[in-house]
Amino acid sequence: MVDTPSEQQRSTYRLAFVRNCLTLVLRAHSSMNTHSFAAAEEPHITGELVKTGKILLEDPDAEPWMDHLDVLDDPPQNVPDQFGKQRPRIDIEFVTVVRGKRPRFLIEAKRLYRSDSVSQYYGTGGLLMFVNGQYGAEWPSAGMLGYVQTTNCGEWLVRLAAGLADRQTEMLLVNKDWEPVGWSDEGLKTVRVSGHRRTLQGLDEIKIFHLLLDFT
Repeated sequence: MVDTPSEQQRSTYRLAFVRNCLTLVLRAHSSMNTHSFAAAEEPHITGELVKTGKILLEDPDAEPWMDHLDVLDDPPQNVPDQFGKQRPRIDIEFVTVVRGKRPRFLIEAKRLYRSDSVSQYYGTGGLLMFVNGQYGAEWPSAGMLGYVQTTNCGEWLVRLAAGLADRQTEMLLVNKDWEPVGWSDEGLKTVRVSGHRRTLQGLDEIKIFHLLLDFT
């Protein structure tokens, strides 16, 4: 008889999975010539991040935690009443390759480079896709990447924090704080997390992990 994991065990596993996904993103970013993407469009940057991530996963010296991890670029998402090419496409999808239901971690990415970038980040094509249940409806957590192309990551963290505070009602924010996750690893120290209710009845709250990447 196989014991069913407790809620705490599932939460611990999920957090470790998210951490591994974001670690791979950071390693892929550090392997890229980031300055050459200072004016690049989001799909270009995302495609290179995923391509580099796959190279890292398939390296003969890859770490054991990478063995069952895969990463996909721009995969379509199955949602009610949308079919074929009408299906929305998430920017990055991580999949744990295991038997049975495969855990997924979905990430939407936005450029941070002009005055309306905060609105784009939180808007109907950004974080609201998770809040509205169009992305990640069955998962307890997801991610947002900010591709910083002007000033610096620190300044954009402040802008995004202020933008979230101004949109508490729209974002169905659970807590007012824009909280650090508390990871000590270099690069992951800057990750922030926000909790959101969902607009669709029956969907659980979702935690969004925010990570900014410097492409200036």
